[in-house]
Parts: sequence; structure tokens; C-alpha cells
Amino acid sequence: MLLWILSDLHVDLTRGWDLPSGDARPRFDVLVVAGDLIPRAERGVKWLRERVTDRPVIYVVGNHEFYGTDIQRTLEKAKDAAAGTNVHVLENETVRIEGITFAGATLWTDFALNGDAHRAMSVAADRMNDYKKIRIAAYQRRFQPHHALTRHLKSRAFLKAEIRKPRGDGKLVVVTHHAPVPVPVPAMSHESRRLYADHGLDAAYRSDLRSLMSPVADDDCGALWAPDLWIYGHTHESEDTVIFSTRVVSNAKGYGPWLPRQRSWDNPHFDPNFVIEI
Repeated sequence: MLLWILSDLHVDLTRGWDLPSGDARPRFDVLVVAGDLIPRAERGVKWLRERVTDRPVIYVVGNHEFYGTDIQRTLEKAKDAAAGTNVHVLENETVRIEGITFAGATLWTDFALNGDAHRAMSVAADRMNDYKKIRIAAYQRRFQPHHALTRHLKSRAFLKAEIRKPRGDGKLVVVTHHAPVPVPVPAMSHESRRLYADHGLDAAYRSDLRSLMSPVADDDCGALWAPDLWIYGHTHESEDTVIFSTRVVSNAKGYGPWLPRQRSWDNPHFDPNFVIEI
């Protein structure tokens, strides 16, 4: 199966760029979009349906999809917009396509990357738009880092449960918006442009989930069968490496271009036609 992998297209902050079409489009079987397509996920579903009509699309919602809206409400709207179509919106859910299981979640983070989750949550609350522009509880409350942590733990439990399921000859592809690996990772293939220079925010972009990327014998809760592939976005970088037994991939465009003033995008390594075979 050929997977066309993209993330962080930020089409609301882009002018003069669109998804390749016609002869410029690569050969693929499934399009995977790992979040941050456009604020309000139902608009993301519409954008994808207008451009890809003949292949399945896996769409995991990023943090920017929730800007200006309520998390649960925009997920509901996105699922309503995708119902009965080729677009699969996954939030702690799976879909099976031709023997391959796709497990998707926004994921968020556990804020524990640097060993001080309390401080990391405080820094994120003060500096990040996520905790100023997103609402919960039917718009009644502002989304806060402790809400993100709760969502992360729920998604982590979901992914671990999926990873414990024997797959036989099938394969498992995990798709998350937030990154499952810390920085730096020695095995990573090249140095990518970092979205943020302030290392105090690292823990709001990444968690260390490498323990889910290595097979583990049965510990009375079931064996861990590591994912074959883990796709992520959010950090506006490109990576393609193997961690333990899992291939880890990111192909994020980031903000831009904004023609005619700005002719490039955040990540110089972004490939609009990035396809891998699984």
C-alpha cells in the first residue's frame, strides 16, 4: 500500500499553494493528513473531499483545528461531514483498509519530557495559543494544559490497547498530530528546522512514547506488538527513521507560502509528494 503523507498544511495561513493535482499528484492508495489542516475540522473535511474523491483519506485533527471552537463540537461536526464519504476522521479510533489498521488520535502531550510537568504546563498555559483559543464544555470553559494531559492519557491508553492486539499478517499504522519522540533522537536522519526555539515549550509538542515502539513479551496484560509505522505532525519538521522496530515519519509543511511576498514555507524539507510503501 502506498501512503501519501502530509501534515501542518495550514491552508488558512497559505496563499498560492494547493494540494498537487492531475499529473503533479503522486501515485498513492491512501492519503494520510496528520493534523493542522485548517481551523474547524469540518472545514478540513470539506477541503479534503473537494480534492481527493477516489481514494481513502485518514484525517487526524491537530490543535489548530480547534482554534475558535469547542473541541467536542468541532469533532462532532467533522465526523458528520465525513459520514459516508472517503474521509475517515479518527480520534481514539481505528479504521481498517485492505488489511492495514490505522489508529488515530490528536494525542496532545504528557508535559513530562523535561522532568517537570508542572512547570511545563505553566509555561504552556502562559505562552501557547492552544490555551487561549480553544474551548471545552460546550464553549463554557477555556481549554487548559491539565485538560490536554487528560486527553493525552486517554489517547495513550487507547493506542497501547491497539498495540497489544495481535495482528497476524496485518499491519498497524499509528497517526498522531503531536510527536511521540523526544528531541534529539540520535537515529533521526537529518537535522530539521525547529518550529520553536524556546526549549521550555518542548514538552507541549512532544512526549516520549518510544516504549510503545518496541515489542514486549506478555506482562499479564498482553504482549506489545509495536506499530509498523507511526506518522506525526505538529513540529513542522521532516523525519523518516526507525526507532526500535517502528518506522517514524513526519512530513510537515508549516506556515506559508504567502505569495507574492513569501515564496517558501516553514519546513525546507517538506515534500508535497511524499509517499512511502507499507
